[in-house]
Amino acid sequence: MQLIFIGDSLTLGVNDAERLSWPGRICKELDPQGVKLSVYNLGVRASSTEHIQNRWENEVQSRVLPDVPTMLIFCMGAPDVVKNISLDRSKANAESILRKAKDNHDVLFVTPPPMIDPEKDARTKNLASELCNICASLDIACLDINSPLRDNPAYIKALKESDGVHPNSEGYGIMAEMIGKFISPYILPHLS
Repeated sequence: MQLIFIGDSLTLGVNDAERLSWPGRICKELDPQGVKLSVYNLGVRASSTEHIQNRWENEVQSRVLPDVPTMLIFCMGAPDVVKNISLDRSKANAESILRKAKDNHDVLFVTPPPMIDPEKDARTKNLASELCNICASLDIACLDINSPLRDNPAYIKALKESDGVHPNSEGYGIMAEMIGKFISPYILPHLS
């Protein structure tokens, strides 16, 4: 099975001293020997929904093998908040990306996590909610990590010990545990 993680610096794993981010941790848990999953982390630092819209199809197309089950896992939105991209533009970009992706692939979505800055965090929370609504309208399974991580003292500590947007390694571990529980049921049947 092929897993293609598409997103921004939070998918890439900026500030993760272990260089695994949450996708690497999840895949290490699901496939400890590294023989059943082909994994591609297409996280790009500062990659807004506009940037992802311009790059994702070519990047996926160059990796997908015919007759091999493929799952696309998107996590995006945080750079839109940091770059002050309007909510309407972010929503339109995300809907376009997800609609097109769903036409050709199995797709899952993970919302952006919280941030320390109160104003940015409020906008991230609002965007996460809107992205969940888009996923519901497209019948795409979505995990809202924004609210649960905001209420997780260990995750907030990991953000504060880092740059306030990207967690440290412990924070990526917390993300991986939460997201892994969400995506595992979609992946494990392909690994038996």
